[in-house]
Amino acid sequence: MSKKQKRRTVRSSSKFTQLTPEATERKALEDLEAGHFRDAIAGFKQLLKLESRPAWCTALADAYAGRARELAAKGMLKEALVMWENRSGLGGDIALDPDHAALLLRMGRVEPVCDLLGRGNAVPLVHDPLRALLAARLLAGDATVAKRLAPLDPVMRYAEAARSALAAYCAGDAPALRAALAAIPFRSPYRDWVQILKALQCLPDKPQEAAALLRRLGEGSAFGRLKEAAELVLLPETAFLEAIRGSGRNQARFACMLRGWPPERIRLWEELGRLGAEPRPLELLRFLYRHGAALGSDWVRRRGLRLLVDEFPASLKWFDSLRAVRLTREERLLITAWLAERSGDLWEVQDAWEAHAQHLIERADAPDQEPTSKLRIALALRRCNVRGNVLSRHKPSSDPEDLDRVVAEQVEESLKWDPDELESYLDLIHYYRRGQRFKDVRRLLDRATERWPQDLQLLGAAMDTALDGGAFKKAAGLARQILTLDPINSGVRERLVEAHLAHARKQILKGRLDLAHKELAAAEQWVRGGHPREQLDLISAFLGLIEEADSGAAALREVAKRLGDGFSAQVALALAGNRVGLLPQDLLKAAELQTARIQGRDDLLAALNRLRAHLDQGGKLSREIDTFLNRSFKRAPWPKLSRTELEAACDTLRRCRLHQVRLSVARLALKQWRGAPVFELHAFEARYPKGFDGRSNDAIRRLELALERARDEGDTRTALRIKETLVDLNPFAFGPSPFMFPPDDDEEDDELLDASSLDDSVAADFIITLIETLGLRKALDIIGITPDMKRELKGMIKEFGEDHVKRLVIELFRRAGDGDSRGGRFPRPPDLF
Repeated sequence: MSKKQKRRTVRSSSKFTQLTPEATERKALEDLEAGHFRDAIAGFKQLLKLESRPAWCTALADAYAGRARELAAKGMLKEALVMWENRSGLGGDIALDPDHAALLLRMGRVEPVCDLLGRGNAVPLVHDPLRALLAARLLAGDATVAKRLAPLDPVMRYAEAARSALAAYCAGDAPALRAALAAIPFRSPYRDWVQILKALQCLPDKPQEAAALLRRLGEGSAFGRLKEAAELVLLPETAFLEAIRGSGRNQARFACMLRGWPPERIRLWEELGRLGAEPRPLELLRFLYRHGAALGSDWVRRRGLRLLVDEFPASLKWFDSLRAVRLTREERLLITAWLAERSGDLWEVQDAWEAHAQHLIERADAPDQEPTSKLRIALALRRCNVRGNVLSRHKPSSDPEDLDRVVAEQVEESLKWDPDELESYLDLIHYYRRGQRFKDVRRLLDRATERWPQDLQLLGAAMDTALDGGAFKKAAGLARQILTLDPINSGVRERLVEAHLAHARKQILKGRLDLAHKELAAAEQWVRGGHPREQLDLISAFLGLIEEADSGAAALREVAKRLGDGFSAQVALALAGNRVGLLPQDLLKAAELQTARIQGRDDLLAALNRLRAHLDQGGKLSREIDTFLNRSFKRAPWPKLSRTELEAACDTLRRCRLHQVRLSVARLALKQWRGAPVFELHAFEARYPKGFDGRSNDAIRRLELALERARDEGDTRTALRIKETLVDLNPFAFGPSPFMFPPDDDEEDDELLDASSLDDSVAADFIITLIETLGLRKALDIIGITPDMKRELKGMIKEFGEDHVKRLVIELFRRAGDGDSRGGRFPRPPDLF
C-alpha cells in the first residue's frame, strides 16, 4: 500500500493582503531594517503589484541582496545566486553588487564580470576588489580573463610584470624579482600579490618582517589563500605539521614547497595523511618499510622498534611479514625496557634498563661498536632516575637493596661512561647531602669541580656542604666566589648569614660569648635586611642581655619596639630566644611586655607564618614555647580564617605538635564544611597523637568516608595521606596475617598446629632477622610468599616506599610472634590494595 504523500503547502502572503498599502509598506520596511529579508521581499513584491514605485523597487533590491548574503554565508551558493539574479532582473538603475560579482567569480563564471567591467561604469565603486579577484585568476592560469578584458584594463596592463615577478621568485632571481615588483604600482589590482612576494623574500631568515608584511593584507583579500599558506610557513615545525593536516591539499602542498620540502617529502606526507590521524602501528610499520630507501634504513629500523611496543611480543611477527631482519638481543632488551616504563613500576624499569646497560657493557670493547656506544650505556644506567626522579625524592636508605641505593649506584656508574653529565653529579650530591653522607658528597664535589670549577650550582652545593660541616671560613670563601660570578644572588648571602647565626647560637649555649660576638660580626658583613637582619638584631640583643642585664634589657626593648606590638612580634621574640636557651616569660619581662592577645586575622596569620619559617629552618619548640603558644592560640580568632588558611594553619599546628589546638581548629572547620576530608584527617590525627587506641570504630568509619570523598573530589594528596594513615593502623586489613602459612596437607603435620606459642615467636624472630639482614625482597623470596602477595607488596612499595613497607612487615611479624593479630578490630580500608 503506497504511502499518502503530504501535499506541499504554499507560503501565502495573506498577512499583507489584509493590510492597507501604507501598513504593508511600513511592515516591509520594518522587516528590512530588522534583517527579516524573506518577509521584506514578500511585502515589497506585494506592493509592486499594486504600483511600480522606484523606492519600493530599490527596497526590494536591498532585501534580495540581504537574503543572498545570508544564503552565501550558509554555503548555499546556488540559492544565493538565484537571489542575486532576481535582484538584477528588477532592471532600472540597479547596479551589479560587488558581492554578486564575487559570487560569480567564485562559481567560475568569469565572462559576465569581465563584460561588465568592460562597459565602464556598469559597476560603480567596485572595480578594485573585482579586478583583484580577476588578477588572482589570471595568475592562476585562467585564459578567459585575458580574452575578455581590454589591453588597457589595469588587470592586463600590469599582468606581464606580475607574471615576471612570479617567474623570478620561482627561479630564485632576486634582482629580477625586485625589478618586476618595482614595475607594479601600489594601487594596482596586484597590490596584495606584491606584499606576499615581498614577505616570501624574507623567509626563512626574517620571519618577523614577513609576518608584518602579511598582516597588511585585509581579511577579504583576493590572494587570501596564498596569504594563509605563507602564514603556515612561519609556524614552528610541530605546529606547521599539525596545521597542514587540517588545510586543503593545494594549500598544504604550496606551504610545504615554501617551507623547502622536496617533492619526494611532500608525496610521503600525503601518503601518510591518507592513513588517518591515528594510524595503527602495523600500518605505520608497513609505511616505513615501504619507503625505507628514502627515509634511511637505520632510521626506519629504530622507529620501527618503537612501533612494536604496544603488542610486544606478538608484534614480532610483523617483522617476519615484512621480511625484515630479526630482532637482535639488544633490540629485544630495548623494547622490554620501553614496555617496563609503561607499567609505572620503577623496580621493573630499573631491572629492564640495567639488563640493557649490562648487555651494552659486555659489548663495549667489540670492534663494531658505534662512537655513541658509551653514551648509550650511560643513558641506560640513568634512565630509572630520569623516569622516576628517584634521587631527588629520597634520602639514602639503610638497606643497600632498596631502590634509591641501587639507582644511586647506577647513576654513579654512568659517570664512568659519560663524565660530562653535570646533572647526574648534582643529583648524587644532593641525594647524599640529604642522608648526611658527607664523605660521598666531598668525593663527588672534588670530581665535579675539577671539570667545572666555576659552575654556580656546584659552588652552591660546595658552600652548603661546608656549612653542614661547620667550615664557615671555607663557606665564606665560596660565597665570595659565587657573588663574584653572580653579584645579585641574595640566596647565598642569606644562607651564609644564617650559618654564622647558627654558630653564634651554638657558642652562646656553650657559654663562649667571645666566639659568639665573632660570629655575629662575620654575619654583619653579609647581612642586608629582611628576616636575616631581624634575627641578627635579636641575637645581638640576647647576647647583651646575658652579658649585662640592664643595658641588654634596654637594647632588647629597642629591638622589640621595632618588631611591633602584636602577638606575631612576641612569637618572633620567643622563638629566637628559645634557640639560645632563653624562656619566653623571662624575655617578655626583660622587655617590659605583657603577653599580647592576638589582635585579629592578620596578626594570627603573621604568627603562623613565623612559626612555619622557624620550622622550615630546622628550629625546635621547647615545652615553654608550647605552653606560651597554647595559651594564646586557644583565644585566637580562628573563625575569621578562610578554608585554605585553616588548612595551612592545621598543617602548621601539626608540625608544632600542638595537638589540642589543632583538634579544636579542625572541629571548628568541620562545623562549617561538614565531612571535609582534610579536616577529618587533622581531627583524627590530633585526637590520637600517640597512635589510635582501637576503642572507637566510629573514628575509623569517619576516616574511610573521608577517603572516599577525597577520591570523588579529586583531592589526591589528601586521599593518599588518609590511605597511609589507614595502612599504618592495620596494613593487612582484618583476619589473620597473610604470612602465617598453614603447613602442607599432611596428617603428620596436624600436631604442629597445636604447638605452643613459643614456636610462632621463634619463627617470627627468624623472619624478622632475615628481613633486617637480607632486605625485604630477598627475605620474602626465601619465605616463599604467593605471587598475589608479591603483587600486593610491590604496589605498596611503589606507593609508600620500601622503607615504610619494611617497617610495617616487621611490625606485623612482631605482633604475630606476640600472639596479637590486631586484625579483627579494624574494617578493611576501601580499595586499599
